[in-house]
Amino acid sequence: MPAPDFHPTARLIVEEALKLSAVLEAADDIQWQPSPVPRPRDDTTERSRGGHSDPTLTTVLDDRRLKLRDEVRRSSWSLGELLRKVREYRTALEDAVDHWNGV
Repeated sequence: MPAPDFHPTARLIVEEALKLSAVLEAADDIQWQPSPVPRPRDDTTERSRGGHSDPTLTTVLDDRRLKLRDEVRRSSWSLGELLRKVREYRTALEDAVDHWNGV
């Protein structure tokens, strides 16, 4: 059975990890801000009846921001898991090469 060609796959993993890192860096900056897309109002036919706006609460409860925050956390965790796995594979392969070389 021929050995699989890991080199292209390893390069693709590196390229995707770099892209993910760039997107994660951008998302990391905006995850604490409300989405710039206006939220639809429940009632657009009448004017507001008093009350006051609460920008902090609006930011905290922004569903688009919350989805982004969840993805930032998930992606960060996944990158950590990927790093551990890649290290595991690399060290195992290095150990096998050393063993083959009689080290």
